[in-house]
Amino acid sequence: MNRNEAVKRSAELQGLLDAAELPDNTRRVYAAQWRQFVAWCAARCSLALPARPRLVVLYLVSLAREGLAPSTLKTARQAIAKAHELCGHATPTGAPIVEAWWRRLAAGAAHDRRQTAPLTAEQVRRMVASMGDDLADLRDRALLLVGYAGRLRRADLVRLDVAHVLVAGDGLEVHLPERRILVPPGRHPITCPRRAVQSWRDAAALPASGPLFVAINRWGQLGGRLSDRAVGLIVQMRAREAGLSMKAISADSLHVGSPDERRLL
Repeated sequence: MNRNEAVKRSAELQGLLDAAELPDNTRRVYAAQWRQFVAWCAARCSLALPARPRLVVLYLVSLAREGLAPSTLKTARQAIAKAHELCGHATPTGAPIVEAWWRRLAAGAAHDRRQTAPLTAEQVRRMVASMGDDLADLRDRALLLVGYAGRLRRADLVRLDVAHVLVAGDGLEVHLPERRILVPPGRHPITCPRRAVQSWRDAAALPASGPLFVAINRWGQLGGRLSDRAVGLIVQMRAREAGLSMKAISADSLHVGSPDERRLL
């Protein structure tokens, strides 16, 4: 395949998983992983669909070399399998060579994975600046900024109700069962947690009671409370979309690191 044909095929396949019948957060993450695989294949003038098993191995190896977590490699593999399934192709991820390499890569990634890397204020700024203004963008911007500025764990974020987050001057007052957290304003409008939460609440027309962070389907309809796994997928997806190195970045990256760094947000 020549480069022009590869680019054309890539454009045709990019949105393949955007309308897949999957849980909302899973669909969004699978779609993002699939687009990355298609672009990777196009850069090498290779077919993404149907993909050769050896090509899938090379792709998973490239992800492992980036230092990605085993869970991220697994999601990429599942996205490739789902795309082939939707188009009636045999999935290359079930081939013996892929299975054998998958076991090696998963074991190696789990063994070599570094300690969770803290996000810097500059990285968070890049993440929120790369987002648009649809409902998912507004939700994720509020989630990232409240989590980072408040040093919240994913379990804290998903159990927050609307009533737990109050405006306090230019900042926010977050009430958890065991403690109260004052979240300062950002130094820039785009990184201000209070502005982000208010924009999300207004756009989503959230009721005064109920969860603050909820799932959103492809039609923009609100669902139930986010799971802690969904928070992890959101953090990784937004970091990748912002062009950040994915080494050791996870939902835990929101709450680790120096308090002084957060004052630069």
